[in-house]
Parts: sequence; structure tokens; C-alpha cells
Amino acid sequence: MQAGWRRETQSLSAPRPTNYARSLFHFASAAVGLTTVALLPAHPGVILAIALTFATYAWSMEIGRRVSPRMNAWLMRLYAPVAHPHEANHVNSATWYATALVFLALFASRPATMAGLAVLGVADPLAGIVGRRWGTHTLRAGRSLEGSLTFVVVGAAVAAIALAFTDGLSPGRLACFAVLSGVTGAFAELFSTRLDDNLTIPVAVGSAVTLAASLV
Repeated sequence: MQAGWRRETQSLSAPRPTNYARSLFHFASAAVGLTTVALLPAHPGVILAIALTFATYAWSMEIGRRVSPRMNAWLMRLYAPVAHPHEANHVNSATWYATALVFLALFASRPATMAGLAVLGVADPLAGIVGRRWGTHTLRAGRSLEGSLTFVVVGAAVAAIALAFTDGLSPGRLACFAVLSGVTGAFAELFSTRLDDNLTIPVAVGSAVTLAASLV
């Protein structure tokens, strides 16, 4: 989700309306991704092949709509319920999500991948809703303290649920990785002003959990 819990910096009293269809799309994408990673064979080549297929399709669409204005207009109409207007001239958030899946498949462990997908798919849109409706304390680039705290709490909760489906994690390690996921995802969103958070959040969470697992 490009804006996350971002609110317009010019006016906190007039936040951008919440796109609930886009939020539901985030939830569905996370559910599909988590189910795929959980049920497929653990061999990293399988996950990588699927991620590359998805990314190839997404980037092909990006190239095609740059070459053909008619294709771009058709795709924007097709995905109008879940697209932001600025995506007509910029790389779509779904394309960045597909790119993140490739990075996760290459460098992140299976539990870390599941945590990253869960945090992006659930914590990000819920924090966006809270930030736009009730956020009053601005942190930076329009993000609110209320949205950030929501991200940390929800991110830790959904990461814990995702990690619970993996083997070999003690309750203590699971709790530590879950909190790390929520905090890392919140910071990734907070500082994602130049890069799309559909890329930065899952990659940051996946990298943090993978690194932490190798150290403890």
C-alpha cells in the first residue's frame, strides 16, 4: 500500500478517503501468498520459480502499458477499484510487491517470508485506516503516531500467527521475531518516501527476521 498510514501533510483535518477495496486486496494478496508459501514444498527453488513468474508478468505489464497508452488506459480501468490515480504514470504497487517476493525467495528464510507477507498484507492497511481516521500526531511525511503504533501492534500479532505455522521455533523466539517484525515493518513504512512500501516492508521484515534467526 503506497501511502500506508500516510496522511496528507498539508492538512491533517482532510485526510484522503480510505480505499477499502484496496485494503481488501491487500488482505487477499497476503492470504494467497501465505497459503502458497505454507503449502508448497520447502525447496527454495519452487518458491523462487513462482515469484519470478509473478514478477515477470507484472513487469511485462509495466513495459506494455508504457509502450501502449491504450493498454495503460485499459489496465487502469480494469484495476480502478484498487489503484491509485498516480499509478497511471508510475510503477504499480503490485509490481513492487511481486519484486519483493523475488527478493524474499532469494534471501529470506521461509518463516521470515511468511512474517513479511503477513505484516504487509494486514498491518499496513489497518494502520492506514487508523492513521487517516484518528491520527493527530504527525511523525514525518504525513505519517501519524497513531498509525505507527497500530502498525507495530498489528504487525507483531499477525507475524506471530504466521510464524506459529512454521516448525522449530520456541515460544520465546517466536515472540521476539514477531515483535521484531512489527517494529521493523513500521520503521520501513515510516521512511518509505522514495521507495514503494510494498517493496520495502516485506524485504525489511524478511531480512530482519532472517538475520535475527542466524544470530540467536
